[in-house]
Amino acid sequence: MFVFVILHYQAFTETVSEVNHIINDIYGQKRVVVVDNASPNGSGARLERLFSDNKKVDIILNGCNSGYAEGNNLGIKFALEKYQPDYVIVANNDIEFRQNNFLSLIETSFQEQHFDIMGPKIFVPETSIYQNPKKSDSYTLDEVRKINEHSKKLLNQNILFFNLRANLKKFNGLRKLVLKKRETTVRKINEEQFNIVLHGSLLIFSKKFFRKIAVPFDKSTFFYFETEILDRRMQSFGMISKYDPNLIVYHHQNTSTKQSFKTATAQQKFQLTNMVKSTQVFIDMFD
Repeated sequence: MFVFVILHYQAFTETVSEVNHIINDIYGQKRVVVVDNASPNGSGARLERLFSDNKKVDIILNGCNSGYAEGNNLGIKFALEKYQPDYVIVANNDIEFRQNNFLSLIETSFQEQHFDIMGPKIFVPETSIYQNPKKSDSYTLDEVRKINEHSKKLLNQNILFFNLRANLKKFNGLRKLVLKKRETTVRKINEEQFNIVLHGSLLIFSKKFFRKIAVPFDKSTFFYFETEILDRRMQSFGMISKYDPNLIVYHHQNTSTKQSFKTATAQQKFQLTNMVKSTQVFIDMFD
């Protein structure tokens, strides 16, 4: 049994499309658990009504917007208690699956190496970027301190430069150029890898994972750096993370995040503020 956990916020059409896509287009025994993170547009209740007669879909209405970590933790807890699945797949609501045998590929990958958590190749069509693995080795304390300090510096820069930077990121050509430059760091995207940092848009947990860590994501974070923190926790238990390029998904990025903000400046402030908070959680793990 496979259970997909999808975090929903505002983007009703995208979530409906994602749920139907999983139910109709992917072979195998599966269920879908959708967690509505208290969407202010009432779309959580609409999802509940729409899928009320579908026994393969559960809708959870979270009482508050608890972010990526706590929202997914809620869905995972529900999935484990109700279905006792062999695998839990945490997926963004903007993920496209083109391999209808995706679930059997997971089982094959697990038979080859009994992973605790696994990530597929993740391709963003809009920017032609591959997102997995995020990093081929774990983050060091010094690396995260630099990210934390840089994010603080950007948050506190002159308002004119802050607004200019935020709005320049909207231009797709420039964004592609920046992302391509970042991608030049050595990442062997066509090779199987172990004990790497995975991207949070699609994570596959085996039931083996939950024998050592019952609650995957650190509730101190709201957004960003969840898998980097999880990687450090897994290290302490000697757990196995795997990147398998034989599985591929397509990530149509940031649908919910984009719908949450009226301006690019507000979105950038949210991103940087949460990056500061989340990297600080990581730093505090060394104390």
